[in-house]
Amino acid sequence: MGRGVSGATVVMSRNKFIIYIGILGLLIAAGYGVWSTLEVGGELVLSGVVEADDIHVGSKIGGRVLKVAAKEGQGVKAGDILVLLEPYELNASLAESRASLKQAEAKLAELVAGYRKEEIDQAKADWLAGKVQHENAERFRRRMGDLIERELISHQDYDDAKAKAEEAEQRMKSAKERHDLLLAGTRHEEVSQARASVEMARARVEILKTQLDETVIRAPVDAVVEVLDLEPGDLVGAGKPVATLLRTNDLWVRAYLPEKRLGYVQPGLKVKIRVDSFPQKNFSGTVRRVNRQAEFTPRNVQTTEERVLQVFQTEVVIEDPDRLLRPGMNADVFIPKTSS
Repeated sequence: MGRGVSGATVVMSRNKFIIYIGILGLLIAAGYGVWSTLEVGGELVLSGVVEADDIHVGSKIGGRVLKVAAKEGQGVKAGDILVLLEPYELNASLAESRASLKQAEAKLAELVAGYRKEEIDQAKADWLAGKVQHENAERFRRRMGDLIERELISHQDYDDAKAKAEEAEQRMKSAKERHDLLLAGTRHEEVSQARASVEMARARVEILKTQLDETVIRAPVDAVVEVLDLEPGDLVGAGKPVATLLRTNDLWVRAYLPEKRLGYVQPGLKVKIRVDSFPQKNFSGTVRRVNRQAEFTPRNVQTTEERVLQVFQTEVVIEDPDRLLRPGMNADVFIPKTSS
């Protein structure tokens, strides 16, 4: 009789074990594996994983790799060099553009300063010489005019004298205008054009300097090099990422909040975090974001039971001044149920 009771007990125990296994399987299928939710005392516990933001770095111009200055897994500081690209062609273009800029600046300075004294003196001498020639030609014309009135010369002789006087007068006026122009200085239009040439040359230099800076690929923040697969001589495309960094000074936990617990959590909420690697240490955290779109729902929900499976991705920023945490660690986020 006792053996019969013992057999029944064994059968019942086996049935319970099978039921437990079935329930566990359903929980895992519903997403309660790495991403789980428990209630411990007066706290809601969300399980998740520590993550870090990826940063993809590259060059705007691209080029041929000269040197790889970092390696995968290496910690880097903001400003540290990761990759150097060949700068030779850009250096040559920059030197040429700087020479063109100096030439344009010299021309502008010459125009702003005005013409040289030697040029002005020569123009004045030409004007005075033209003035004397005009006066002589005019006196000769008047004398020829007296003679033609007395009919001592032909009209052709007078016309020749008159034409020479007019030519001398025109030369004198042209010389005077040139002298006045040089004395007054450069025209405004010439100076404006020269200034524009200088600005264009200067802009070209700045563009090349910026492009030259792009041959040095640096870490924008403190981070860990996750992906950097380059060798000297490799070609890098313009705007293409050459390395992926993990921003280790901005770690956060990705967890999933059940719909029925949505009222307990909102951005800005202060929470407590624990990780398996440091089970006795509490880390402070702040809820950064709760997705507005539910996940793990493959179709429109039709029943109350299905609504239970809806979850909302939640991001919690971790305070880790001692740099103890690493991306990939399992973490639990403790949320007071009184936070609503």
